[in-house]
Amino acid sequence: MRVDGFWMGLVELSPKVKVADLARRAGGWAHLREAGPSGWIKLGLTESQASRLGKAGPSDSGGQVVTAEDPGYPAALASCSNAPPVLFVEGDVQALQAPAVAVVGTRRCSSYGGAVARDLGYQLANAGVAVVSGLARGIDAAAHGGAVASGCTIAVLGHGLQHTAPLRNRGLRRQIVNSGGALVTTWPDDVEPRPWTFPVRNQWIAGLSSHTVVVEAPHRSGAMHTVRAALDYGRQVAAVPGPIGAPASEGCNQLIVDGAISVLSVPDFVGMVTGIQPVRDRWLSALFTGCPLEEVAKLRGGSVAELIEELQLLEALGQVVRLPGQRYATV
Repeated sequence: MRVDGFWMGLVELSPKVKVADLARRAGGWAHLREAGPSGWIKLGLTESQASRLGKAGPSDSGGQVVTAEDPGYPAALASCSNAPPVLFVEGDVQALQAPAVAVVGTRRCSSYGGAVARDLGYQLANAGVAVVSGLARGIDAAAHGGAVASGCTIAVLGHGLQHTAPLRNRGLRRQIVNSGGALVTTWPDDVEPRPWTFPVRNQWIAGLSSHTVVVEAPHRSGAMHTVRAALDYGRQVAAVPGPIGAPASEGCNQLIVDGAISVLSVPDFVGMVTGIQPVRDRWLSALFTGCPLEEVAKLRGGSVAELIEELQLLEALGQVVRLPGQRYATV
């Protein structure tokens, strides 16, 4: 898809200039375009920046292009003072219109953290919420993986659409697109992944989302950078509590101390986000009365393996107790 020079010039300026504020001062994107170099200088650009914007040429993208003046530009992102001028999208651009929640965390997650992230991804997507994450290994991949099984997920990339980082997630990338989700980036197609491109990605993960949930994260991590962006945008932050002293949970536990929402139950959190109370009574009642797992799985919807995975998570969260003979009881 062709992107004209004005928008490509804004893309080039946006890492250092709040072009959305520039457009607001001009009275809108159309007025900003019409202002020309002299008008751009009056609005706050340097002579060098105005010259670069005026001389920027068009470019092609292998994906779809959504500019800040398009009706399909996500409203949550448009409300950010530093909103990116252009989104390069692979997949279904309509996915950007869904209510969205970010699920983020460490690349070196525990099996518990991965299970929680998958369950969050699955249940949020199943409730019609787009799950936003960064396509990294660990928590990101688990959240995306859970979401593609039941609904929509959005991967925000720290590079152009020509690349995939890490390469091991190429299959997951295809699954996201094939399941009706989208890959989104603010970088032109040929931009390679670099250390400085991922912090930019993190702020747009937060910007697209009403809530940012941290599943596991050390004190210093990209996930905590996403949290800071979410707080700057006035968005809700939630965290999954973890074991005392576990480095991967230190950031989460501190967030809860500082006032973040504590995620003690995935269905309850999903209910809080959507305003719809979780419907679990029927299959749980069958489970607690000794119904075979095959029948419980049918009531729940999904396979026995998926049921067992959720029961393991509920057991780890202290919500159910496993008894001999594949039986369970409520706590």
